[in-house]
Amino acid sequence: MMDNLKSIFTENDFKLTKETSKAIEFENIHTGDVIYLLPNKEISIVLNPNTVEENKGLQHNSHGIYNSTALSLFPKRVNTGLTPITYGYSYKFKTENELNQFLTAVNLIIFHK
Repeated sequence: MMDNLKSIFTENDFKLTKETSKAIEFENIHTGDVIYLLPNKEISIVLNPNTVEENKGLQHNSHGIYNSTALSLFPKRVNTGLTPITYGYSYKFKTENELNQFLTAVNLIIFHK
């Protein structure tokens, strides 16, 4: 399944830039914007909070804020601990097609203004 998901990112102008056990980092080849794919049972991605907050419509579809050190290129905030941790907005999809449609929409709305 992960290979299929990686190919969906490639088809949507993202290149794989880093892969760890916690997240796979993809960078848009035109803008440099980053999206993280999480290796969960369900299809989960995390967008940069600055991108989401600049485009309020994206907040409605989000499953909330996700905190993880794996989101190394995102901004930090203090969550439950004393030190700031990187965070972003998470999105979950039931099918690969839903992910593909979302990435296509994100590219149209945000990255190619």
